[in-house]
Amino acid sequence: MIREIFEILLFIFSSITSLWILLQAFYYKVSNENLVQVLGNDRNKSNEKIDIIVAIKDENERTIKELIDNLSELDYRPYRVIIISDDSLENFEKIMKVVDRIPENFVIIRRPENMGRKAGALNFAFNLSDGELLVFLDAEARVEKNFLRKISKLNYDAAAFRLKVRDPVTPVQKIYSHTNEFVMNALFKAREKLGLIIFANGSAFAIRRDILRKVGGWKENSVAEDLELGIRLALNGIRVKYVDDIVVYTLAPYTLTDLYNQIKRWAYGSGELLAYSMRLFKLGVKGVEGFIYSQQWGLYPLYLLVFLIVISLQFTLNINYLYVFSSLIPILVSNGIYITLIKPKDEYRSGIVTVIASLIGYVQGVFKVRFKWKVTPKNHIVKEEEILSIKILGVILAIMAYVNSLFNNTISSLLLILVSIILLIL
Repeated sequence: MIREIFEILLFIFSSITSLWILLQAFYYKVSNENLVQVLGNDRNKSNEKIDIIVAIKDENERTIKELIDNLSELDYRPYRVIIISDDSLENFEKIMKVVDRIPENFVIIRRPENMGRKAGALNFAFNLSDGELLVFLDAEARVEKNFLRKISKLNYDAAAFRLKVRDPVTPVQKIYSHTNEFVMNALFKAREKLGLIIFANGSAFAIRRDILRKVGGWKENSVAEDLELGIRLALNGIRVKYVDDIVVYTLAPYTLTDLYNQIKRWAYGSGELLAYSMRLFKLGVKGVEGFIYSQQWGLYPLYLLVFLIVISLQFTLNINYLYVFSSLIPILVSNGIYITLIKPKDEYRSGIVTVIASLIGYVQGVFKVRFKWKVTPKNHIVKEEEILSIKILGVILAIMAYVNSLFNNTISSLLLILVSIILLIL
Protein backbone atom coordinates (compact mmCIF):
# COMPACT_ATOMS: atom_id res chain seq x y z
CA MET A 1 0.00 0.00 0.00
CA ILE A 2 2.80 2.41 0.95
CA ARG A 3 4.64 1.55 -2.25
CA GLU A 4 1.56 2.39 -4.35
CA ILE A 5 1.17 5.70 -2.54
CA PHE A 6 4.74 6.73 -3.33
CA GLU A 7 4.34 5.65 -6.96
CA ILE A 8 1.31 7.94 -7.26
CA LEU A 9 3.08 10.80 -5.45
CA LEU A 10 6.02 10.57 -7.86
CA PHE A 11 3.78 11.26 -10.85
CA ILE A 12 1.57 13.82 -9.10
CA PHE A 13 4.51 15.91 -7.88
CA SER A 14 6.34 15.47 -11.16
CA SER A 15 3.28 16.92 -12.92
CA ILE A 16 2.88 19.79 -10.44
CA THR A 17 6.53 20.86 -10.62
CA SER A 18 6.58 20.53 -14.42
CA LEU A 19 3.39 22.55 -14.86
CA TRP A 20 4.81 25.39 -12.77
CA ILE A 21 7.98 25.40 -14.89
CA LEU A 22 5.91 25.43 -18.12
CA LEU A 23 3.67 28.16 -16.73
CA GLN A 24 6.71 30.35 -16.16
CA ALA A 25 7.87 29.67 -19.71
CA PHE A 26 4.43 30.78 -20.94
CA TYR A 27 4.62 33.94 -18.85
CA TYR A 28 8.04 34.67 -20.30
CA LYS A 29 6.65 34.46 -23.83
CA VAL A 30 3.82 36.81 -22.85
CA SER A 31 6.32 39.27 -21.35
CA ASN A 32 7.92 39.76 -24.77
CA GLU A 33 4.78 41.62 -25.81
CA ASN A 34 4.67 45.30 -24.94
CA LEU A 35 3.05 46.30 -21.66
CA VAL A 36 1.33 49.61 -22.30
CA GLN A 37 1.18 51.74 -19.17
CA VAL A 38 0.39 55.41 -18.87
CA LEU A 39 1.71 57.05 -15.74
CA GLY A 40 -0.30 60.21 -16.21
CA ASN A 41 0.56 63.86 -16.15
CA ASP A 42 2.30 65.81 -13.43
CA ARG A 43 -0.62 66.37 -11.12
CA ASN A 44 0.87 68.79 -8.62
CA LYS A 45 -2.68 69.11 -7.39
CA SER A 46 -1.59 69.61 -3.82
CA ASN A 47 1.83 68.00 -4.00
CA GLU A 48 0.73 65.16 -1.77
CA LYS A 49 3.33 64.22 0.75
CA ILE A 50 5.23 60.98 0.19
CA ASP A 51 7.08 59.14 2.94
CA ILE A 52 9.86 56.67 2.13
CA ILE A 53 10.29 54.00 4.81
CA VAL A 54 13.40 51.84 5.21
CA ALA A 55 13.93 49.26 7.95
CA ILE A 56 17.57 48.40 8.69
CA LYS A 57 19.44 45.90 10.85
CA ASP A 58 23.10 44.83 10.80
CA GLU A 59 23.75 46.80 7.63
CA ASN A 60 27.17 48.20 6.79
CA GLU A 61 27.37 51.88 7.76
CA ARG A 62 28.58 52.81 4.26
CA THR A 63 25.45 51.26 2.79
CA ILE A 64 23.28 53.53 4.94
CA LYS A 65 25.33 56.63 4.10
CA GLU A 66 25.01 55.89 0.38
CA LEU A 67 21.27 55.31 0.85
CA ILE A 68 20.87 58.72 2.47
CA ASP A 69 23.00 60.40 -0.21
CA ASN A 70 20.90 58.79 -2.94
CA LEU A 71 17.49 59.60 -1.45
CA SER A 72 18.47 63.18 -0.59
CA GLU A 73 18.79 64.02 -4.30
CA LEU A 74 15.17 63.31 -5.30
CA ASP A 75 13.51 66.15 -7.21
CA TYR A 76 10.05 65.89 -5.63
CA ARG A 77 8.63 67.91 -2.77
CA PRO A 78 7.36 67.37 -0.15
CA TYR A 79 8.76 64.03 0.92
CA ARG A 80 10.29 62.53 4.03
CA VAL A 81 12.57 59.53 4.60
CA ILE A 82 12.06 57.48 7.77
CA ILE A 83 14.84 55.00 8.57
CA ILE A 84 14.11 52.64 11.45
CA SER A 85 17.04 50.74 12.93
CA ASP A 86 16.87 47.47 14.85
CA ASP A 87 20.63 47.53 15.35
CA SER A 88 22.49 47.17 18.58
CA LEU A 89 23.44 50.50 20.17
CA GLU A 90 27.06 49.93 19.11
CA ASN A 91 26.17 49.38 15.44
CA PHE A 92 23.75 52.31 15.46
CA GLU A 93 26.45 54.62 16.78
CA LYS A 94 28.79 53.44 14.00
CA ILE A 95 26.16 54.39 11.44
CA MET A 96 25.61 57.83 12.98
CA LYS A 97 29.37 58.52 12.98
CA VAL A 98 29.64 57.79 9.26
CA VAL A 99 26.54 59.77 8.32
CA ASP A 100 28.03 63.24 8.51
CA ARG A 101 24.95 65.16 7.42
CA ILE A 102 21.32 64.22 7.84
CA PRO A 103 18.92 66.28 5.68
CA GLU A 104 16.05 68.02 7.47
CA ASN A 105 13.46 65.75 5.83
CA PHE A 106 15.21 62.58 7.07
CA VAL A 107 14.53 60.78 10.34
CA ILE A 108 16.79 58.00 11.67
CA ILE A 109 15.54 56.27 14.79
CA ARG A 110 16.71 53.21 16.69
CA ARG A 111 13.77 51.25 18.04
CA PRO A 112 13.89 50.89 21.81
CA GLU A 113 12.56 47.34 21.54
CA ASN A 114 13.33 44.99 18.66
CA MET A 115 9.97 43.23 18.33
CA GLY A 116 7.96 41.79 15.45
CA ARG A 117 10.89 41.24 13.07
CA LYS A 118 11.14 43.55 10.06
CA ALA A 119 7.36 44.00 9.97
CA GLY A 120 7.53 45.42 13.51
CA ALA A 121 10.03 48.04 12.34
CA LEU A 122 7.85 48.90 9.34
CA ASN A 123 4.80 49.35 11.57
CA PHE A 124 6.87 51.52 13.92
CA ALA A 125 7.75 53.76 10.98
CA PHE A 126 4.17 53.64 9.68
CA ASN A 127 2.95 55.07 12.99
CA LEU A 128 5.49 57.89 12.72
CA SER A 129 4.63 58.74 9.13
CA ASP A 130 2.06 61.22 7.91
CA GLY A 131 2.51 60.93 4.14
CA GLU A 132 -0.52 60.22 2.01
CA LEU A 133 1.57 57.78 -0.04
CA LEU A 134 4.10 55.42 1.53
CA VAL A 135 7.06 53.92 -0.35
CA PHE A 136 8.94 50.94 1.12
CA LEU A 137 12.55 50.26 0.12
CA ASP A 138 15.45 48.13 1.35
CA ALA A 139 18.73 49.57 2.61
CA GLU A 140 20.59 48.71 -0.60
CA ALA A 141 17.97 50.32 -2.86
CA ARG A 142 19.11 53.10 -5.16
CA VAL A 143 16.73 55.14 -7.30
CA GLU A 144 16.86 57.78 -10.00
CA LYS A 145 16.33 61.44 -9.28
CA ASN A 146 12.78 61.48 -10.69
CA PHE A 147 11.69 58.35 -8.76
CA LEU A 148 9.10 60.07 -6.57
CA ARG A 149 7.94 62.35 -9.36
CA LYS A 150 7.04 59.28 -11.40
CA ILE A 151 5.30 57.68 -8.42
CA SER A 152 3.30 60.85 -7.79
CA LYS A 153 1.69 60.43 -11.22
CA LEU A 154 0.26 57.03 -10.33
CA ASN A 155 -3.37 56.70 -9.39
CA TYR A 156 -3.29 53.24 -7.81
CA ASP A 157 -4.01 52.02 -4.29
CA ALA A 158 -0.75 50.08 -4.32
CA ALA A 159 2.07 49.45 -6.79
CA ALA A 160 5.11 47.24 -7.19
CA PHE A 161 8.12 48.44 -9.19
CA ARG A 162 10.78 46.81 -11.31
CA LEU A 163 13.90 45.60 -9.50
CA LYS A 164 17.19 45.67 -11.37
CA VAL A 165 20.53 44.37 -10.10
CA ARG A 166 23.27 46.97 -10.21
CA ASP A 167 26.99 46.33 -10.63
CA PRO A 168 27.04 42.50 -10.71
CA VAL A 169 30.65 41.40 -10.22
CA THR A 170 30.89 37.81 -8.98
CA PRO A 171 29.62 34.80 -10.97
CA VAL A 172 26.79 34.35 -8.47
CA GLN A 173 25.73 37.98 -8.89
CA LYS A 174 25.74 37.69 -12.67
CA ILE A 175 23.54 34.59 -12.54
CA TYR A 176 21.27 36.29 -10.03
CA SER A 177 21.00 39.38 -12.24
CA HIS A 178 20.03 37.24 -15.24
CA THR A 179 17.46 35.37 -13.16
CA ASN A 180 16.08 38.60 -11.74
CA GLU A 181 15.40 39.93 -15.23
CA PHE A 182 13.48 36.75 -16.00
CA VAL A 183 11.48 37.03 -12.77
CA MET A 184 10.53 40.65 -13.35
CA ASN A 185 9.47 39.87 -16.92
CA ALA A 186 7.67 36.57 -16.35
CA LEU A 187 6.26 36.84 -12.84
CA PHE A 188 5.51 40.56 -12.74
CA LYS A 189 5.29 42.12 -16.21
CA ALA A 190 3.50 39.17 -17.86
CA ARG A 191 1.21 38.52 -14.91
CA GLU A 192 0.26 42.21 -14.85
CA LYS A 193 -0.53 42.02 -18.57
CA LEU A 194 -2.73 38.97 -17.94
CA GLY A 195 -4.59 40.72 -15.13
CA LEU A 196 -3.39 38.29 -12.46
CA ILE A 197 -2.79 39.07 -8.79
CA ILE A 198 0.41 41.03 -8.22
CA PHE A 199 1.91 40.64 -4.76
CA ALA A 200 3.70 43.31 -2.80
CA ASN A 201 7.48 43.40 -3.15
CA GLY A 202 8.96 44.78 0.06
CA SER A 203 12.06 45.95 -1.79
CA ALA A 204 10.15 48.21 -4.19
CA PHE A 205 6.57 48.89 -3.16
CA ALA A 206 4.21 51.82 -2.66
CA ILE A 207 0.80 51.93 -1.02
CA ARG A 208 -1.62 54.65 -0.01
CA ARG A 209 -1.59 55.33 3.69
CA ASP A 210 -5.34 54.89 4.16
CA ILE A 211 -5.23 51.51 2.38
CA LEU A 212 -2.43 50.17 4.58
CA ARG A 213 -4.29 51.33 7.67
CA LYS A 214 -7.52 49.76 6.39
CA VAL A 215 -5.93 46.29 6.14
CA GLY A 216 -4.19 46.58 9.50
CA GLY A 217 -0.59 47.41 8.57
CA TRP A 218 2.19 44.84 8.36
CA LYS A 219 1.80 41.49 10.11
CA GLU A 220 4.50 41.33 12.74
CA ASN A 221 6.76 38.29 13.17
CA SER A 222 6.04 37.14 9.61
CA VAL A 223 9.27 36.17 7.80
CA ALA A 224 7.82 37.04 4.35
CA GLU A 225 5.93 40.13 5.49
CA ASP A 226 5.58 41.45 1.92
CA LEU A 227 4.02 38.21 0.62
CA GLU A 228 1.66 38.10 3.61
CA LEU A 229 0.56 41.68 2.94
CA GLY A 230 0.09 40.89 -0.75
CA ILE A 231 -2.22 37.99 0.09
CA ARG A 232 -4.17 40.16 2.55
CA LEU A 233 -4.58 42.95 0.00
CA ALA A 234 -5.90 40.48 -2.58
CA LEU A 235 -8.35 39.01 -0.07
CA ASN A 236 -9.61 42.52 0.64
CA GLY A 237 -10.15 43.24 -3.05
CA ILE A 238 -7.25 45.72 -3.29
CA ARG A 239 -5.34 45.54 -6.54
CA VAL A 240 -1.56 45.93 -6.58
CA LYS A 241 -0.41 47.26 -9.95
CA TYR A 242 2.99 46.44 -11.39
CA VAL A 243 4.71 49.46 -12.97
CA ASP A 244 7.51 48.35 -15.28
CA ASP A 245 9.20 51.67 -16.00
CA ILE A 246 9.77 52.73 -12.40
CA VAL A 247 13.03 51.01 -11.48
CA VAL A 248 14.65 50.34 -8.13
CA TYR A 249 18.30 49.30 -8.36
CA THR A 250 19.36 46.69 -5.84
CA LEU A 251 22.27 44.36 -5.02
CA ALA A 252 22.63 40.63 -5.58
CA PRO A 253 24.14 38.09 -3.18
CA TYR A 254 27.91 37.90 -3.65
CA THR A 255 28.49 34.25 -2.80
CA LEU A 256 26.69 30.91 -2.89
CA THR A 257 26.36 31.12 0.89
CA ASP A 258 24.65 34.51 0.62
CA LEU A 259 22.39 33.15 -2.11
CA TYR A 260 21.53 30.09 -0.03
CA ASN A 261 20.56 32.17 3.01
CA GLN A 262 18.42 34.55 0.96
CA ILE A 263 16.54 31.84 -0.95
CA LYS A 264 16.07 29.84 2.24
CA ARG A 265 14.52 32.90 3.92
CA TRP A 266 12.10 33.46 1.03
CA ALA A 267 11.19 29.77 0.95
CA TYR A 268 10.66 29.70 4.71
CA GLY A 269 8.32 32.67 4.47
CA SER A 270 6.36 30.99 1.68
CA GLY A 271 6.01 27.72 3.59
CA GLU A 272 5.00 29.59 6.73
CA LEU A 273 2.07 31.10 4.78
CA LEU A 274 0.90 27.83 3.18
CA ALA A 275 -2.35 27.55 5.15
CA TYR A 276 -3.12 31.28 4.98
CA SER A 277 -2.54 31.46 1.22
CA MET A 278 -5.19 28.77 0.68
CA ARG A 279 -7.76 31.49 1.35
CA LEU A 280 -6.95 32.78 -2.12
CA PHE A 281 -8.93 29.85 -3.55
CA LYS A 282 -12.16 31.74 -2.88
CA LEU A 283 -11.09 34.32 -5.49
CA GLY A 284 -11.60 31.79 -8.29
CA VAL A 285 -9.12 31.00 -11.07
CA LYS A 286 -6.98 34.06 -10.35
CA GLY A 287 -6.92 33.10 -6.71
CA VAL A 288 -5.73 29.58 -7.55
CA GLU A 289 -2.96 31.04 -9.71
CA GLY A 290 -2.13 33.45 -6.88
CA PHE A 291 -1.84 30.52 -4.48
CA ILE A 292 0.53 28.76 -6.89
CA TYR A 293 2.63 31.90 -7.17
CA SER A 294 2.75 32.38 -3.40
CA GLN A 295 3.90 28.79 -2.91
CA GLN A 296 6.40 28.67 -5.76
CA TRP A 297 9.34 28.04 -3.44
CA GLY A 298 7.70 24.79 -2.46
CA LEU A 299 6.91 23.83 -6.05
CA TYR A 300 10.48 24.04 -7.32
CA PRO A 301 11.84 21.25 -5.07
CA LEU A 302 8.58 19.31 -4.64
CA TYR A 303 9.44 16.49 -7.01
CA LEU A 304 13.06 16.38 -5.85
CA LEU A 305 11.89 15.82 -2.27
CA VAL A 306 9.73 12.82 -3.18
CA PHE A 307 12.36 11.47 -5.59
CA LEU A 308 15.06 11.52 -2.91
CA ILE A 309 12.74 9.88 -0.37
CA VAL A 310 11.81 7.14 -2.83
CA ILE A 311 15.34 6.22 -3.90
CA SER A 312 16.54 6.45 -0.27
CA LEU A 313 13.86 4.00 0.85
CA GLN A 314 14.12 1.66 -2.10
CA PHE A 315 15.52 -1.04 0.18
CA THR A 316 12.04 -1.23 1.72
CA LEU A 317 9.75 0.23 -0.96
CA ASN A 318 11.07 -1.74 -3.96
CA ILE A 319 9.30 0.51 -6.46
CA ASN A 320 9.72 -0.54 -10.07
CA TYR A 321 12.44 1.66 -11.56
CA LEU A 322 10.27 2.07 -14.64
CA TYR A 323 7.93 4.16 -12.51
CA VAL A 324 10.81 6.12 -11.03
CA PHE A 325 12.45 7.02 -14.34
CA SER A 326 9.12 7.56 -16.14
CA SER A 327 8.27 10.22 -13.56
CA LEU A 328 11.43 12.07 -14.63
CA ILE A 329 10.15 12.56 -18.18
CA PRO A 330 7.81 15.54 -17.46
CA ILE A 331 10.60 17.18 -15.44
CA LEU A 332 13.15 16.77 -18.23
CA VAL A 333 10.74 17.95 -20.93
CA SER A 334 9.55 21.03 -19.01
CA ASN A 335 13.10 22.00 -18.07
CA GLY A 336 14.19 21.51 -21.67
CA ILE A 337 11.51 23.94 -22.87
CA TYR A 338 12.39 26.36 -20.06
CA ILE A 339 16.11 26.30 -20.88
CA THR A 340 15.43 26.75 -24.60
CA LEU A 341 13.34 29.87 -23.95
CA ILE A 342 15.20 31.41 -21.03
CA LYS A 343 18.77 30.51 -22.01
CA PRO A 344 20.08 30.58 -18.42
CA LYS A 345 23.72 31.33 -17.74
CA ASP A 346 26.11 28.36 -17.49
CA GLU A 347 26.66 28.06 -13.74
CA TYR A 348 25.06 24.92 -12.36
CA ARG A 349 26.03 25.52 -8.71
CA SER A 350 23.66 28.48 -8.27
CA GLY A 351 20.77 26.38 -9.58
CA ILE A 352 21.56 23.50 -7.20
CA VAL A 353 21.92 25.85 -4.23
CA THR A 354 18.60 27.51 -5.10
CA VAL A 355 16.72 24.21 -5.26
CA ILE A 356 18.24 22.85 -2.02
CA ALA A 357 17.69 26.15 -0.19
CA SER A 358 14.08 26.13 -1.40
CA LEU A 359 13.61 22.57 -0.19
CA ILE A 360 15.10 23.09 3.27
CA GLY A 361 13.61 26.55 3.83
CA TYR A 362 10.12 25.61 2.67
CA VAL A 363 9.92 22.48 4.81
CA GLN A 364 11.13 24.44 7.84
CA GLY A 365 8.56 27.14 7.13
CA VAL A 366 5.67 24.69 6.82
CA PHE A 367 6.55 23.16 10.19
CA LYS A 368 7.46 26.59 11.64
CA VAL A 369 10.90 25.52 12.78
CA ARG A 370 12.64 28.27 14.71
CA PHE A 371 14.08 30.75 12.23
CA LYS A 372 17.11 33.00 12.57
CA TRP A 373 17.19 35.96 10.19
CA LYS A 374 20.48 36.45 8.33
CA VAL A 375 21.05 39.73 6.54
CA THR A 376 22.44 39.36 3.02
CA PRO A 377 25.91 41.03 3.06
CA LYS A 378 26.18 44.20 0.96
CA ASN A 379 29.96 44.04 0.63
CA HIS A 380 32.11 41.63 -1.31
CA ILE A 381 33.28 38.74 0.87
CA VAL A 382 36.13 36.93 -0.90
CA LYS A 383 35.99 33.74 1.15
CA GLU A 384 33.13 31.37 0.35
CA GLU A 385 31.75 29.74 3.49
CA GLU A 386 30.62 26.13 3.66
CA ILE A 387 26.85 25.64 3.58
CA LEU A 388 26.46 23.21 6.44
CA SER A 389 22.87 22.15 5.65
CA ILE A 390 23.84 21.04 2.14
CA LYS A 391 26.84 19.09 3.46
CA ILE A 392 24.65 17.37 6.07
CA LEU A 393 22.13 16.42 3.37
CA GLY A 394 24.98 15.03 1.26
CA VAL A 395 26.19 12.89 4.16
CA ILE A 396 22.66 11.59 4.87
CA LEU A 397 22.25 10.57 1.22
CA ALA A 398 25.65 8.85 1.31
CA ILE A 399 24.53 6.85 4.35
CA MET A 400 21.28 5.90 2.58
CA ALA A 401 23.34 4.82 -0.45
CA TYR A 402 25.31 2.47 1.79
CA VAL A 403 22.09 1.10 3.36
CA ASN A 404 20.64 0.43 -0.10
CA SER A 405 23.84 -1.32 -1.17
CA LEU A 406 23.40 -3.74 1.72
CA PHE A 407 20.10 -4.77 0.15
CA ASN A 408 21.64 -5.01 -3.34
CA ASN A 409 19.73 -1.96 -4.61
CA THR A 410 22.56 -0.97 -6.93
CA ILE A 411 20.68 1.63 -8.98
CA SER A 412 19.44 3.52 -5.90
CA SER A 413 22.90 3.37 -4.36
CA LEU A 414 24.51 4.83 -7.47
CA LEU A 415 21.91 7.59 -7.78
CA LEU A 416 22.27 8.52 -4.12
CA ILE A 417 26.07 8.50 -4.30
CA LEU A 418 25.95 10.72 -7.39
CA VAL A 419 23.68 13.28 -5.69
CA SER A 420 25.71 13.06 -2.49
CA ILE A 421 28.99 13.78 -4.32
CA ILE A 422 27.45 16.77 -6.10
CA LEU A 423 26.29 18.23 -2.78
CA LEU A 424 29.52 17.52 -0.92
CA ILE A 425 31.81 19.07 -3.55
CA LEU A 426 29.52 22.07 -4.16
